[in-house]
Amino acid sequence: MVGADRRVLRLGGVRNLRDVGGYPTTDGRCTRWRTMYRSDCLDCLDPAGQASLVAAGLRSVIDLRDATEVAERPNVFAASRAVAYRPFPLFRGPPPDGFVPDLRRGYLREVDLLGVQFAALVEELLQPGRMPTLVHCAAGKDRTGVAIGVVLAAVGTERRAIAEDYALSQVCLGPSYITEAREWVVRQGWNWSDWEHTAYTPPERMLETLAYMDERHGGVARYMPDHGPVRRCARPAA
Repeated sequence: MVGADRRVLRLGGVRNLRDVGGYPTTDGRCTRWRTMYRSDCLDCLDPAGQASLVAAGLRSVIDLRDATEVAERPNVFAASRAVAYRPFPLFRGPPPDGFVPDLRRGYLREVDLLGVQFAALVEELLQPGRMPTLVHCAAGKDRTGVAIGVVLAAVGTERRAIAEDYALSQVCLGPSYITEAREWVVRQGWNWSDWEHTAYTPPERMLETLAYMDERHGGVARYMPDHGPVRRCARPAA
């Protein structure tokens, strides 16, 4: 893992908070440290953790959860004067009735359905004053995982590194997350055997997602402008 010890931020109240700096790009550079962070939900981030992020220069937070999730677990930066908080839901509400996920071949549904949202997210990140930024959802592995994967691909990050970054969620969340995920699925009245595979983040899943984007949408270089007025990405590399 590229700089795993350096990139994971062990702050109180979060488990999956980390820096996406230091990843190699295809032109021989690396993504910048302390420029973009990804995380699970920040509703329990303690005051010391909040102060640490502000001291590190954090300027904005982008919340990918839907309105119901936000209302149930408000972001600690929602009313902050130091950090701009931006709700940015990828989906409007819970999955449809009868929905059964299948991530075994990658996030194909997300790639097909969320092109406009991903293009808008990149546009948001390119606005003046957004960086350093933190992108998060609930567990920080699926919506955040795909979004960060697309952003990293858009700035030319090597795919091996994108897949490693995705896989790190499983390490950060730890075994207890599997128990929590199972309990949540059962509470919804769903079948755990249909959902169990979604609790893990194998690197192959992200590689398959990016390969699907290539095959179905002509790669990220076509995918982004096809779904919105994305300017040429300013590569956050050093």
